[in-house]
Parts: sequence; structure tokens; C-alpha cells
Amino acid sequence: MQILAILYIYPPLLFPATMRNLKVVKGLSECGAGVEVVSVDPESFVFSGHHIDPALEELAPPSIVNHRIRSWEVHPLVKGLKAFAFTRSLLYRLFEPRKKEWTYSALRYLKKLGSDRFDLILSCSQPHCNHLLGYRLKQMTGKPWVAYFSDPWTDNVYADYSDEKIRRYHLELEKRVLHGADRICFTCKEAADLVLRKHPPAFARKCVILPHSFVPQWYGLRPACAAAPEKIRIVQTGHFYGPRTPMPLFEALAEAAKRRPLEERLEFHFYGSMDDRYHKYMREHGLDRFVHLKGTVPYLQSLSVLKDADFLLLIDAPLTDQAESAFLPSKLIDYFGSGKPVLGITPAAGTSARVLRETGNLVCDVADKTAIMQMLEKLAEGSLDIDPDTEALGRYENTEVSRRFYADLQHLVLTDPLPLLDQEGSETSGCRR
Repeated sequence: MQILAILYIYPPLLFPATMRNLKVVKGLSECGAGVEVVSVDPESFVFSGHHIDPALEELAPPSIVNHRIRSWEVHPLVKGLKAFAFTRSLLYRLFEPRKKEWTYSALRYLKKLGSDRFDLILSCSQPHCNHLLGYRLKQMTGKPWVAYFSDPWTDNVYADYSDEKIRRYHLELEKRVLHGADRICFTCKEAADLVLRKHPPAFARKCVILPHSFVPQWYGLRPACAAAPEKIRIVQTGHFYGPRTPMPLFEALAEAAKRRPLEERLEFHFYGSMDDRYHKYMREHGLDRFVHLKGTVPYLQSLSVLKDADFLLLIDAPLTDQAESAFLPSKLIDYFGSGKPVLGITPAAGTSARVLRETGNLVCDVADKTAIMQMLEKLAEGSLDIDPDTEALGRYENTEVSRRFYADLQHLVLTDPLPLLDQEGSETSGCRR
């Protein structure tokens, strides 16, 4: 089976989406698929800050062909038009969803490349513009098309639409993609339920779960900093942004530190970025004595850091208007690959809590300061006993996840497609190909 994977983000770009995409195509390649990737030329990628990690290219299987396509996002005219809120709002159909300007040059390239040798088209988000490219290729070629959502689209709590008009436009595009795809993949059942609740019920027939995965061979490839041997080392990786905040932990730490000198027993290490206001809170409450902010490290080193920890820490965003959290953080699955116990400070209802419980790890409700403090006190006493379920963790190993996904793709290619659905989700008399 020959697969064309529309990814945009791919090594050497250093982002969580890079690793998600790489694991998907690596696993399919190792299952026997021929995979060609379409990604952005790193030299035409617009992002503030450092975003290149050459070591990531060592992880990409050499059998995978990568077509790097220069994006229009670096063109002076495009950058000028996007520099002002007025022009962005006026020309939103040109620039929304995010990174859409890349799809114009990518589509032109793919028309020249041809599609006869591909059996299947796979588009992965983020960014969601990848699915628009998949939609166009589906229209042009009639090939089976799989749309993989690593995060929800319009239901994403981190999404920030400048006005209601743009939000409605995104919703229109989302429905078009869900309607057109032969298979829709989500990372967890909670995300699928959240997205599909506002779409025709028939769309659920096309839905499968493709969870994040870990690759055991990637751990320990880079050195990590050793902890003080007499202290318990707790490690957190990843950035804090939007509604995701370290304050549930910091407030509990500040309160617990009044009762006993936590710095004698505990050592927290945060790898990633957070707002200056959190740095200020740490200094004002004396947390900087045993809470260390390390900044961002390369991906492989972050995996080694996980192996060197005693406990790993997951902090999710609190719930807003949703009944449960519908996000499966990719870093949580990377945590699982280390085999170390995980402390989850997360909404008690939702994906992270469910997965943590299923794998034998700990859940503290992000809104329950008392529970978090009790967890910290047990840590300091050395009485917190967590024994992760090895069999349950193994369900997220890349080989196992890829095997199930590849079997589903083979079935999709080799069997008759689902009946064509109209825009309201009712069957029509046509076929997809």
C-alpha cells in the first residue's frame, strides 16, 4: 500500500506535532506501507523562537520520502497583509485556518507530482489546513482519504477566533472535511464524542480511535542530568499556555511548604516555558528553593530526562464549559514509554484521568487543592506507592498502535467505500470512488 501523508510539520522542526506525525508514518512504514510525506520547507516556516532540532532527522526512517515544499507564508506581501488585524479579518478566507497559505504551493506541487501511485491519502492536523488539502486531493483523485485529528478543531479550548464570523467559517470547513473523508481519526473517544455531537450521527460510522504512541527505542539516546540522590525527583515536560497553568500545583506547594520543609525531600524540574507571572509567584513564595525551571530541551534529551526521574508530572487545564476533558496529551504517552509512575493533576472527568487510572497511575482533581496537598505530603514522606500496569501501557507502544491502524487502512483500501453522505449526513445513491 502506497500512502501520501500531508503533514506540514516534520523533522527537523521541533514541535509536539512533529513527533506525533513522525510516529504515525514511521509505524505505517514499518508495517510495510510505502510512505511519501508532504511537509513545509523549514526555511520557509514562520515561527518566533528556536524551532530546529537536526537530531530529529535521525529518527525518520530513510525509506520515507519527504517532499519539502516552500510556503507562501514567508512572502513579503503575505507577511504584510497578515501584519494588520483589519486585513487579516478582511481576507480571512485566504489565511484561515492557520498556515493555509502553505496549501496553495503544496497543491500546485502535488498536481505536478501526480497521484496514480498512491492508494490512500492521509492528512494530519495540526494545522487543520492540511485537511483542506486532503479534501482537494480527494475531489481530484477519488482516492480513499483519512483525516486524522490529533486535536479537535472548533471545539479546541486553545482555539482563539478573532470574531464570530471566522469561527463560523472554521465550523463550515470542519463539517466539509468530516463529510468528505472516508475515515475520521481521533486520539480518544472523548474527543470523538465532543466533535461529532454537533454533526450528523452518520459521521460516527467513519470514526476510529488512533491514540498517541511511544517508541521504546528512543529513550536513553541522549544523556540526562542526574538528580541529587537523597531527593525525590519529579519531572514535568511541556509548555504552559492558554488555560493550561501550573498554579494548581504551585498553590498547593506553597501551602504544603508551610507545614514541612519540602525542599529537603522533593526536587521539581520543569522543562518548557511558562509566563513570567509564574516565575514571580515562585520567588515570592520561596518555591524556587526546590522547583527548577529548565527551559526547553531537544526531544531526545527530554525522553532521557523522563527515564532519570522518580515521578512524572502531568498538569492539565481545568474544565470550562465542558463536562469532561477531551484531550489526550501526547506527552502523557511519552511519559508511559519511560515506565515511570505519573502524577496527574487533571480534571477528574475526562481522557487524561481515564487513561491514568487504566494504566495504574495517580489522578488528583485539578480543582481539589486538598487532594494535591495530600499527594505532595505522601511524596515527601516516601509513602506514595504507584505501580504502573505494564500490560496497559503496552497498548500505547508504537508497534501495537501502528499495527491496528495499518489493518484498518488496508480494509479501507480493499473494501467498498461507505455510501456517500450529503451535507446533512443522509445517504445518497453515489459512491466515494
